[in-house]
Amino acid sequence: MLASLFTFLKASLVAGLYRLLCFTWWLDERGRVDLKPGASGQVYAHWHGDELLVLDLGKFTGMAVMASRSKDGELMKWVLKLLGFRVVRGSSSRGGAGGLKGLLDFVAKTDAHTSLAVDGPRGPIYEVKPGILALAQKTGKAIVPVAGAAKWRFVFKNAWNQCYLPLPFSSCVAIYGEPIWISPTATDEELEQAREKLRTSLISLKGQAEEKFHRTFLPAVRQSHLHGA
Repeated sequence: MLASLFTFLKASLVAGLYRLLCFTWWLDERGRVDLKPGASGQVYAHWHGDELLVLDLGKFTGMAVMASRSKDGELMKWVLKLLGFRVVRGSSSRGGAGGLKGLLDFVAKTDAHTSLAVDGPRGPIYEVKPGILALAQKTGKAIVPVAGAAKWRFVFKNAWNQCYLPLPFSSCVAIYGEPIWISPTATDEELEQAREKLRTSLISLKGQAEEKFHRTFLPAVRQSHLHGA
């Protein structure tokens, strides 16, 4: 009981500080689609490194998101709930796979938006995992790519995802791309084409976002490309 109370109090502090920080940002959103509760739900796709900026875009919309079953996941669950998200968690035995199944079931039955870091939870960085394709295919919802950048930021350089936190009063930008639809009867080849289309879109959007602050975005070259595959 005391541990749960302490976790809730920590989450309240983190959520409060995050809301205060977001209030100071000068955020420029380009091409935003309808995020109002009750609107036809979409699946928002972003790079894991943009997580702390993208989180601001979906707060208090009732968006459905995943949180792990770990101790840190319990804290994050409460932070997300206090920011107005609906949180889905996987079973302790199935982990992330269970979380994705739970998210799929929830989104399929509602008009809730959802959001996934497509290269999470542990990379490789800037590579789209198949989970978001399955989610869109089985729910009939469009994938909407979004990427962001901040003028002033703290970069967690030792993190695999190069995650950053926009600093107070920073200018920020979030750019949305064209929706991508996955047919319920899509073949493996068509799913691979959609995966590559999503990756290309996210890389392009990230480049545009960084360009606003006169920075160049150069994602790592794939090993397969180095060998001419």
